[in-house]
Amino acid sequence: MSDVTFEPALYYEVTARDNNPDCRNFEQVFDVAEFYSNDGVHCYVTCGICRQRMEILTAILLDPQPEVS
Repeated sequence: MSDVTFEPALYYEVTARDNNPDCRNFEQVFDVAEFYSNDGVHCYVTCGICRQRMEILTAILLDPQPEVS
């Protein structure tokens, strides 16, 4: 479980780790350059291999925020 707190409707740069020992990505850390925080509560990074939620380790608010068209 992550201790990272998100504000709603903002973009972050996050790092996430796969903690599933049955996955080939086990213990690997991934960078997500533009992560949208949705409502600030339901914020997940999912492994593309095992489809399980990854642990979000860090989150840095992007400044400036990306422009969405």
